[in-house]
Amino acid sequence: MGTWQLTGVFVLIGVVMIIGLAGWLVMNHSRERRRLIEERVLAMRQAVAAKVAAEKVAAEKVAAEKAAVARAAADRLAAKRASMEKAAMEKSAIERAAIEQAVAEWAVAEQAEAERANMRKTSTEQRDADAVEARMRAVEAAISEWIEAEREGHRQAAATPGQPAVKTCTRTGAIHQQVRSTAEVIEKETGELEFIKNRIEAGVDILPLEFQQTVDEWKEGRTLRHSSFDDLKLKFRYKAYSIEDGYELLHLYNQWLAQQRQKIRVFIRLLGATVDKGDSMLAAIEDLERIEREKYLEMDVDVIFTLRDIRDILEKLIGVENILRDLENVCRKRSEQIIAPVWEAKGSL
Repeated sequence: MGTWQLTGVFVLIGVVMIIGLAGWLVMNHSRERRRLIEERVLAMRQAVAAKVAAEKVAAEKVAAEKAAVARAAADRLAAKRASMEKAAMEKSAIERAAIEQAVAEWAVAEQAEAERANMRKTSTEQRDADAVEARMRAVEAAISEWIEAEREGHRQAAATPGQPAVKTCTRTGAIHQQVRSTAEVIEKETGELEFIKNRIEAGVDILPLEFQQTVDEWKEGRTLRHSSFDDLKLKFRYKAYSIEDGYELLHLYNQWLAQQRQKIRVFIRLLGATVDKGDSMLAAIEDLERIEREKYLEMDVDVIFTLRDIRDILEKLIGVENILRDLENVCRKRSEQIIAPVWEAKGSL
């Protein structure tokens, strides 16, 4: 082996040793640097953990303080709310007591007013009933006096045969004459009521103010005291009829209808049957007719005719009731037309 070859080997060995030393130094430096980095990272982690722990402790402390403040505020709010609720309950109790007292006083006053109204109504109804009964008794007494006068005249005519005979009337004939007179009055009133109903239905609904005042004063008894029901209707006839007139006449005719029914009961009582307000007058008439027909040859024909006329009067009164019902419907219909008139197209543009 030559010198150059040995030199090359030594150089190669030296280069390898230098490279190995450099590699070792690099590896050692890398390990040392890695160790330093790991220590630094560990220190940073410890610092971060300590900081997080400190922040957590501080946050817990702040949260505890906030919770304490919130609890104190909640306690104050609860105390305030309790005091307000207590005050509201006391105020509500006072108001409830005042309302109950007012309601009790109102109930007492209402009951007293109702009792006074009932007493007034009862006294008025009793007074009206007494007046109707007195009028019916007067009619019955007048018929009885008339019959007695006719009988007395008949006896005087029989006692003085030289004088001309005077036309007399039996008790049944007198009753029949009163029934026919009542039938004529009812026939006239039916025509008047039908006329009024047709006038209101035709749309003539303008009543002068002065005439309305006259009607009110007549109802209160301040004017036209001596005017009868016929006089009042005559005034109504020559004036324009309004809806108020219809309702007024509806009330008056209902009273008049009750009076006529009471008069028919008087006629039936005079013929031998008793009819109360709740009894059927037609049934009483049929019983009287049956009793009279059972007499055969002793049957009084005047009684049969009188009962027939009374039945006709009852039918006319039923017609009056129908007219009154139609009058009420007409007044209601006219009222609705005045309040909400029906629109009708009068043409196109």
